[in-house]
Amino acid sequence: MTPTRPPSPFSFASPASPSGKAWLVTFSDLICLLLTFFVMLYAMSEPDPARYKALAAGVPGADPAQVGEQRPEAAFSAASLDRGKAIELGYLGRVFESQMAANPELAAMRIARIDGTLVLSMPSDLLFAPGDAALSGGGRRILFLMGGVAANIGNALDVVGHADASPSGPRWTSNWELSLARAQTVADALRQAGYLRDITIRGHGDGQAGGQVRAEARRVDLVVREHGGAS
Repeated sequence: MTPTRPPSPFSFASPASPSGKAWLVTFSDLICLLLTFFVMLYAMSEPDPARYKALAAGVPGADPAQVGEQRPEAAFSAASLDRGKAIELGYLGRVFESQMAANPELAAMRIARIDGTLVLSMPSDLLFAPGDAALSGGGRRILFLMGGVAANIGNALDVVGHADASPSGPRWTSNWELSLARAQTVADALRQAGYLRDITIRGHGDGQAGGQVRAEARRVDLVVREHGGAS
């Protein structure tokens, strides 16, 4: 009599049976989730124009001139912003820098990160005639370009006018009043360009601090904050 093998406590389905292939479904789901995760990480990363240029230059048929001039600018544009949401300031700074590089009118502007804000300084001479708070033709063009970016963000904005210690002229009782009027004019221009959230305006008269020359003291700062503005 042939001895019988005792039944195994573990039972495995035959690989050829449908139940034996069930593990493939779970494994496929896992791979898809991992792939989705890494695609999401890549989509959230900030493009580097230099690396983009090097990568695009290796594509057969790519025009080197277009790769070098157009693609990085397209990567940092107002159209790529998520309208209505607060934008990360490092990325937003590169958007403004691309605007400044592409438009000679903005060459005299300065951009800096100060105390958790992004500050864009616009010399008053580019925006206004001496002693005036009405935008010049060039000033309207500059604020049209900058407003195209500002209209597509949800960050809180401050507009801060600065004046130097020189006489403000017969129309204004003080340099503070002139700087505040200029800040109001810039804020109104940004609203006309499409920024519909609240804008805080401030004025600083006789703002010649440290080694600043008068041309640097006469300016209007657009201060972009990390958090969202009230609508």
